Amino acid sequence: MNMNMKSKLLLLFLALGFIQCSDFLEEQSQSEIRPSTVADMEKILETMAYPNNAVGTLLNRGTDIFTDNVKSNVVDEPSFVSRKEREFWRFIWDSQMFNEGGGGEDKSFWVSPYERIKGCNLILEYVDEMQGDAAKKGHMKGEAYALRGYYYFMLVNFFGLPYNYGNPEENVGVPLKLVTGVTDEKFIPNTVAECYDQIIKDLNTGIVLMKANQEKQSNLQWRMKYYSAYALLSRVYLYMDDWDRAIDYADTVLNERSGLLDFYNTSTSSTGVYHNNSPVEILWAVTEKGDANDWILLNPWTPSDDLSLVYVYDLDEGATDLRLRNGTLGFGRYDTWGNYPGVWMWVAKGQLMDQEYWLNGGIRTAELYLNRAEANIRKYMVSGDKSEAQSALDDLNTLRSNRFSSRVHKNKTLDAFADAEELLAFCLRERRRELCFEGNHRWFDLRRLGMPEIKHVFLDQDNGYGTEYVLQKEDPRYVLPIPDEVTKRNPNLKR
Repeated sequence: MNMNMKSKLLLLFLALGFIQCSDFLEEQSQSEIRPSTVADMEKILETMAYPNNAVGTLLNRGTDIFTDNVKSNVVDEPSFVSRKEREFWRFIWDSQMFNEGGGGEDKSFWVSPYERIKGCNLILEYVDEMQGDAAKKGHMKGEAYALRGYYYFMLVNFFGLPYNYGNPEENVGVPLKLVTGVTDEKFIPNTVAECYDQIIKDLNTGIVLMKANQEKQSNLQWRMKYYSAYALLSRVYLYMDDWDRAIDYADTVLNERSGLLDFYNTSTSSTGVYHNNSPVEILWAVTEKGDANDWILLNPWTPSDDLSLVYVYDLDEGATDLRLRNGTLGFGRYDTWGNYPGVWMWVAKGQLMDQEYWLNGGIRTAELYLNRAEANIRKYMVSGDKSEAQSALDDLNTLRSNRFSSRVHKNKTLDAFADAEELLAFCLRERRRELCFEGNHRWFDLRRLGMPEIKHVFLDQDNGYGTEYVLQKEDPRYVLPIPDEVTKRNPNLKR
């Protein structure tokens, strides 16, 4: 490695504030610390490019408070009261939710993904210079590309209009920064279409590299594989209303990995859809650390009555939806534990680390069955081809057969639905049941499904009096506000 490269690396790591994490960096002298091997760069990949615990929480559940899946409660635990006061601004979709004048300064929705993108760019620019196995380097580059595509997907869905609303070639997205380095350049946001183009390009590039070098992939569930990126492409194309490609990429994964966790034959006290002991569904896990008492995850915002009622729809007589019971498989209702009977639910979906409690999201095979089913129904609504409707229903029945008490569950048939609209509504209910409180799915789905009106009732702490707040249909607040501290540094971001 030449001196210019060493200097660039040194300055870069100083700028990123990375020296404090230098236990894996080779110390050359008192004035020069730099990575030198593939093993060094892999540690950088894991700590700077992959989500940490806080970023994982944001990417899994950050937007749940904006959705119709939550409601407000009166609580008496001081920590819950404090959280309720702080997050009130988010619950009512206030434009000051991320600023000192509202909920308090919080740049995490904007800054956290960009910090991870910076780590991805670092890997992409420097890993080839490291000493070590070429295949290992190739797979790490593939991971970095796929991760970067994932982060930009999150950012454009936080801060841009949905791809299928208006003209994505004109709608404002987020800035695309594809190189490392410290710069005062005031980036101009790219369009929503440009962001999606880059997302697709990154995921495809990542797939090529990871597939070609898969013999060197990590066995860890929270590390990307080529099929993880294929799965993400199915999600991306679904959001773009590109039904054929959403189906094709779901097919690509499900032809190779089609397993679903059978809830009826699995103990809900010891496993989950993102659990080490039952990894059958996991395509990629985004972890967030908690402990055994993390049932406070949602309080004072708890699952809405509307969401709870969705679990009693579409059931055969005597059947039980096992996603709504005590345990960690999906989420369970506890009516007698603690001081909050009947007003909160446990929504943990797995445990990836031994001896520690982890609340997980990411992407799994269940989502691909849902993506493919919805895409086939959308095609059926145009073509009238019943084979597409039957394919969709087959996928939904396959998923449901693993979610209910198998002794009484029966497959749905097409004659149970009056028309394509009823079939689509059934599919979307299944999606909501399956993916709640995971991967920001509900907020993103509401956006791409027409940005419907949402009503939240905020309960006063002193008297329990409820005040109603409304997010109107196609409300501009379906796009999150960029924090003032960010726009002050870059006025180009003001809207």
